[in-house]
Amino acid sequence: MGIPFPPRKPSASPMRKGFVALLDAITALFVLMMFSAMITNTLQQRILDPQAQLQRQGMDVLTALERSGAFYSPSAVLSETGDSVCMRLEIYNGTSTAVDSTSTKSGCPSSNSNERVVWRSFVANGQFKTARLAIWVKTQ
Repeated sequence: MGIPFPPRKPSASPMRKGFVALLDAITALFVLMMFSAMITNTLQQRILDPQAQLQRQGMDVLTALERSGAFYSPSAVLSETGDSVCMRLEIYNGTSTAVDSTSTKSGCPSSNSNERVVWRSFVANGQFKTARLAIWVKTQ
């Protein structure tokens, strides 16, 4: 004669268990699709040719020189590039072949047989100028 226990309630209805299982399956499928997309994207990326990377870096340096107005004092910009990259900048007066100035990055030889050349035109003090940047990887 003890105290009667109340009747047991079912812990969860079958409908609720099915809903939770569906959410788990959808989440797992979403995570699987995201990882698949990331792996596919990584595998599809092109690996740039080292010469193409040099060309792109040279164009970036000339853009930085033009925007900062440092074509005639480029040593600060040239020294900010990596130690393994060498550069030589020549500024030409207009369309002529006369060189106004030449700058070579410190610690680099004056030329290399594997250099890439990038050209850019700009206007300085109302005069048309042409910049020629030779860029190469320093060999040890």
